[in-house]
Amino acid sequence: MGRAMNTKVLSCVIAALLVGCTPSTPTKQVTISFAWAYRAGDYIRGTPAVNGQVVYVGSDDNNLLAVNTETGQLVWKYETAGNITSAPAFAGDTVYFGSWDDLIYALRVSTGKPLWQYKTEGWITASPLLSNNVLYVGSNDSYLYALDATDGHLIWRYKTDGRIESAAAVEGNRVYFGTSDRYIYVLDSANGTLVWRYRTGGAILGVPAIVGGMVYVGSTDHQFYGLDETSGHLKWSFMGGGAFESSPAVTDGVVYVGCNDGRLYALRSQDGTLLWQFQVKDMIRSTPAVWQSAVFVGSEDGYLYGLDRATGALVGSYRTGGAITASPIVAEDKLFIGSTDRRLHVFRLGQQ
Repeated sequence: MGRAMNTKVLSCVIAALLVGCTPSTPTKQVTISFAWAYRAGDYIRGTPAVNGQVVYVGSDDNNLLAVNTETGQLVWKYETAGNITSAPAFAGDTVYFGSWDDLIYALRVSTGKPLWQYKTEGWITASPLLSNNVLYVGSNDSYLYALDATDGHLIWRYKTDGRIESAAAVEGNRVYFGTSDRYIYVLDSANGTLVWRYRTGGAILGVPAIVGGMVYVGSTDHQFYGLDETSGHLKWSFMGGGAFESSPAVTDGVVYVGCNDGRLYALRSQDGTLLWQFQVKDMIRSTPAVWQSAVFVGSEDGYLYGLDRATGALVGSYRTGGAITASPIVAEDKLFIGSTDRRLHVFRLGQQ
């Protein structure tokens, strides 16, 4: 079913049982049809984000691209002095992102006009997180920054002993994030003081998921962890066959997470029990995206995979012209994913 990326329409029908249906319930079909692709000037390794009728994505050509979600036409682009692998965040008419030029940017969503920028001392590969008009973003300079989203002034920053390569997560008045120093940190969001930290055996390169009183996060020590949200105590761990760089997606009591051993794992969120696993041909650093009865994930083998999320059965795949390290997102019944083939690939999703 996979094929090389081109401008022809790709259509595939994914047969999948709706989660929770009884055996007598008729089978639903999830449909995927190729919509369009936008070609950037270099690799697209960042995860896209959609705001209104525009999708925003960074590229290794140093540009943040704003592309119409219906037509695939460029709306505007803004050039920085470094690669952009940070996924954008939005508030009102402002889009925020980081660049490998050490800067955090705030631009006007509608025009790409710069509003403010903040200089750190290291590359920014982490995506910014916006909560209560505070922008949290980590840098390779080892600091997590809390900035005022309106004008970019520093509220506080917290020093770690490692690079911060992925986004933080906020739950209540706490900020959760991991670093290459092997720790997951939890800070008070108001002042940046340490609440607790937990040491793993390797770098933490993914975004923690905070669901149902638990913190879910993987490490390059080949372990995936389920921690108590309040205390940081270990509840369970799961040993994979490689490093976990993928961020988890948690829904309906199941944790979906990719691994550098080329497997997508589905774990029971309560205790880490393996429910199923799916093997591909290369690493999965992409974060899974769940839509209806399917889970989608990209791999460095160049394929976007669609799986039945209840069973892990392959129900469809699509081959791009390069490796996929970015994560797919679903918005307005469309799936968006970037590839090192320099294209942003877009698909229409439906059911019949």
